[in-house]
Amino acid sequence: MNDNVMDNLMWVYQEEFQRSINFTAQELFNKVDPELKPEVFLLGVLMDEQEGKNTICLEPEDCGYSVGNFSNLKQLAMDFKKLEPPLLVSADFSDYAAQNIFESYNRDIRNQSYIKAIKEILSRCNLAYDHTQQYISYPIKVNSFLVFVILKLKQYTLEKHYSLINKTEKVFNKSGIFRSLIESSIYVYLTECSKALKEPNQSSNFIERDTNELIREAGKRFIYTVAYAGKNLERFAFYGLYDACNMISSLKYEGEEGLGKMAIAEKNHPNIKYTLQLKEPIYIQEFRKVRKFLQLAKEDSLIISDAAFIYGLGEIKGNYNPRDESLFIINFLSHYKWEVLHNNQSMMIVEYEQPRLPKESINRDKFYSDLRRIFTGIEDTQLSDLWDITIEATKQKHGTMLVITDKAKEESERLGKQCFPLTPLRLNPSIIQQITSIDGSVLIDRNAICYAVGVILDGNATDKGDASRGARYNSAIRYYEQHGKNNSTVLVIISEDGMINLIPDLKPQIKHSKITQAIEKLQSLSEQDYINRKEFYKLIDFFREMEFYLSSEECEQINKIRKTIHEKTRKSNELWVIYPDLNPNEDMNETYYLDE
Repeated sequence: MNDNVMDNLMWVYQEEFQRSINFTAQELFNKVDPELKPEVFLLGVLMDEQEGKNTICLEPEDCGYSVGNFSNLKQLAMDFKKLEPPLLVSADFSDYAAQNIFESYNRDIRNQSYIKAIKEILSRCNLAYDHTQQYISYPIKVNSFLVFVILKLKQYTLEKHYSLINKTEKVFNKSGIFRSLIESSIYVYLTECSKALKEPNQSSNFIERDTNELIREAGKRFIYTVAYAGKNLERFAFYGLYDACNMISSLKYEGEEGLGKMAIAEKNHPNIKYTLQLKEPIYIQEFRKVRKFLQLAKEDSLIISDAAFIYGLGEIKGNYNPRDESLFIINFLSHYKWEVLHNNQSMMIVEYEQPRLPKESINRDKFYSDLRRIFTGIEDTQLSDLWDITIEATKQKHGTMLVITDKAKEESERLGKQCFPLTPLRLNPSIIQQITSIDGSVLIDRNAICYAVGVILDGNATDKGDASRGARYNSAIRYYEQHGKNNSTVLVIISEDGMINLIPDLKPQIKHSKITQAIEKLQSLSEQDYINRKEFYKLIDFFREMEFYLSSEECEQINKIRKTIHEKTRKSNELWVIYPDLNPNEDMNETYYLDE
């Protein structure tokens, strides 16, 4: 181990710890929004001076910041600490209790002062190429270092999601009130990181909780914000609303799914007009009663609740000021599925107890890009017509599916007994609602000419299906795998909530030179006497991320070089991670490479 590594050493497993929590961040925030692109690094502040130790340590060292950026961190933290008021302890406490309170207060003020100082430094750095927002964990003392986990998320992605605005940073940190599911997910993740730092010397997964469990907790914590609007201080109102909504959405009444809305606000909120008021309110824990009462909620009529009790039915009246953040809507969409709305903006969808952000219906750039790659020579006017038809189809309440294929005429003849064949008809948005009102798919070609409606797709069973998705999605997969894969075909699946999926869902195009250059670097690294572990891990992480784009020859070459490097390091006293072989993907082809 060279001197630079020793100078930056906080504890033996710091590199493995950073890699492990970084992996958890990627897995967790990919469930929230894949475009958040999380990055995680550790910042250690030496609290007990030691010869040969850096005052500031970063893991990894190439995190985008330098030790020099934090040269005045201690002084800045001290300046922030001086601004805090002194603690006054009641004389009723014993000297021992007072001392414990005083030490705890001082420790908290010290830690919060460091967090403020780190935020100040990061904002001053303002890396022009970075475009990220940074979040800092509560620190834990590891050996002689005060260690912080710093999470970076893409600023653009954060800004595109609707969020509350009046919940201050102080409320966010102190009271568990969050402005969005993203914010509560950040809190849950960083809290887990702080817990993991208390036992930093294990050499396995440092965060043991499953990411599905973490995002469920994040969803539950975000609902605290909604429950808070009810101003009911009863404990269940604050902590039980999430589970109550799950239970209510799971119950059926006389065989029917629960559909309807529930307003969460103070009992006498100025923007609520009661149309039916219960003499005795229903406790929200009486799930079957609440579900039965939900049957009365139709169209503009909502259940009125303060998150603890149901008071009756009512309507939203007047001009609600969204800055008040005092009125939320729980919309029960279908069996075991509900969403949270504020100011008519969807903030979270929970399906089978698993929360997620509402997704964009579809990205226009992706739609155009994918269709250009599948339909060689397609023109902009054709793309524009198909886009307009697709957007209009999203308004179909029960969802639908468009099958766009150059074999539309032939398929209408082959599937003639499983559809309503038409005299070829050029579609326009005005007719879409009518032709998608029946079950089955709409069969069109690249010119937006329709050959059949009510099409029942066929196809053999395939392992490409997804058991968590509905019948429409899986029938589309079966059809594409058998009939569309070798033709110019795109299936546009529109779900009941307006979400759009494209099959095939093409990965972005990349420059092939990025892969060849990385292979050359790995080969060069393998020929060196001393293998730089960080550089090796960085290259392997790149190949794992790019695995889909690798040819069989490239996979074989990388696997061979990697094994050569592992063989070289076997006699080393350092701990090395052993990676599995990379494997080519059968769907990969030359269209995934950009022209260079």
